[in-house]
Amino acid sequence: EGDDDSEGGTHVDGIFKPPYGLNMAQVADLLRCHTSDEWEVTVHEVDPSKTTLSKMRFDLTAALIDPDARVMINYHRQGLGQVGAGHFSPLGSYHPPTDSFLIMDVAKYKYPPVWVGAATLFSSLSTLENCAHYDYPKAQERLVDNKSDGSTNHLFNPLTADEYVQSLNVLGCEAGYRGYVILKKK
Repeated sequence: EGDDDSEGGTHVDGIFKPPYGLNMAQVADLLRCHTSDEWEVTVHEVDPSKTTLSKMRFDLTAALIDPDARVMINYHRQGLGQVGAGHFSPLGSYHPPTDSFLIMDVAKYKYPPVWVGAATLFSSLSTLENCAHYDYPKAQERLVDNKSDGSTNHLFNPLTADEYVQSLNVLGCEAGYRGYVILKKK
């Protein structure tokens, strides 16, 4: 649960509490925190009404051939025939003859690195995440149990699908597309 800090606020474990996991903006912020000012971090949501397969392929291949760039994708596992939902992985390579990308860390205990066709990758990146945008971390503090009777706040630890949906409403979650993050030396 949340821990009180010295200023009277509450710290919430943002990974293991609703909405669970990280969104692309949070990953970009983490990258900015752990790299020097020499690096530029850009987030690309793959909204199929604004981003084409060709644009995605161009961005990814340009980053992959640049020795001063790295790519991380946020894809929907089911789009690749895997169990689960959203997942972040580094992209390792592009193979032009098969128009395929190599997804590296897909969870080695469950799935090995995998070559994925560009169209399949585009489809798994252009899926909606139900809480891509919200006021982090302040919104999660609204889920904390502040009741004096000691009862459990099921919005902080939802036990049912309805409680989880209520948690997302309290967070003010807005849907957004998955996509990719490019880290590049300036």
